[in-house]
Amino acid sequence: MGLYGIILKEFKHIVRDYRTLMILFILPVLMLVLFGYAMTLEIPNIRLAVEDLDNSAASRELIAGFRGSEFFTLPEAGGLSGRELFRRRVADALLTIPGDYGRGGAVDLQIDASDSNRALIVRQYISAVVERASDARTRRPPIVAVPAFLYNRQLDSAFFFVPALTALIIIMVTALLTSLTITREKEQGTFDLIKLSPVHAYEVIIGKVVPYLLLSLVIGTLIVLCGVLMFGVPMRGSIPAMLFYLILYCLTGLSFGILISTVAASQQTAMLLSLIGTLLPTLFLSGFIFPLESMPSLLRAISWIVPARYFLIIIRGLMLKGNTQRELIFPILMLSAFSAFFLLVAIRRFKAYLEG
Repeated sequence: MGLYGIILKEFKHIVRDYRTLMILFILPVLMLVLFGYAMTLEIPNIRLAVEDLDNSAASRELIAGFRGSEFFTLPEAGGLSGRELFRRRVADALLTIPGDYGRGGAVDLQIDASDSNRALIVRQYISAVVERASDARTRRPPIVAVPAFLYNRQLDSAFFFVPALTALIIIMVTALLTSLTITREKEQGTFDLIKLSPVHAYEVIIGKVVPYLLLSLVIGTLIVLCGVLMFGVPMRGSIPAMLFYLILYCLTGLSFGILISTVAASQQTAMLLSLIGTLLPTLFLSGFIFPLESMPSLLRAISWIVPARYFLIIIRGLMLKGNTQRELIFPILMLSAFSAFFLLVAIRRFKAYLEG
């Protein structure tokens, strides 16, 4: 049988299982589209109720600033208090313009903070409009610091989330692919035939990884292309380098899946272990959403063994900053170490099974 025979056998199995192929190509793109459009930091249509007690030219100019923004809609306050407006879900914030606003008075702002993160963003949006109107009202000289946002001038949240979604989808799909290979044969009873064949453990493991590595590279490339074409995420780095990093990351996920398949006794167990081992750590311990610097020291220590943490550095650095291999050497070495470790442990466990 040998290594070539195992690789050929896996390729034939992949080609014949066309329903799984359809899911493998459709599901990642569907996840990228759904999450890419759903996960955004921008908040359109903020419902801002305004109570104008001044009714002056200055107050009307302030209100016009909100009406002219695409981020605000202005429902009628109807004399209700902020608590009542928020309780009835009529408004997200209440801006009260005092009677002395035209003479230099300060406005009062109440925000529904039941969602604290959203409340902070709403405050930033409202404060920006109020500050512009205040500068125009007082005719103060514009002595302000103007920040320059490098690599993402428009502060588009897709630039942050799409590379992270790419890392999440690839690690999930690759681990799931190979975690089911050996367990499927265990359930079908065909795995015992391998024990009777004159093959080494490393030939079986490598023979099962190689076909799925090629398939995973195609899926990973498709995901990156969707991110560039659909969401406008730039590709400032080298395309051959991106392909190399995709191969390395796919190999890490496939190796992890193979390790799971040597442990799990059934496909359901393998699927559960692969999802738990990839989805949760990538979401919470890789820098996907939450900054690692803000986490407790214990969680930061655990994050060092999450492969997606290093691929996030690679893909964000390559796509957004145009980093070179020299600047990404540490995460590259870490992913290589993960792949080697998972493969060696899987081969050792499988060798013990063949000899048992």
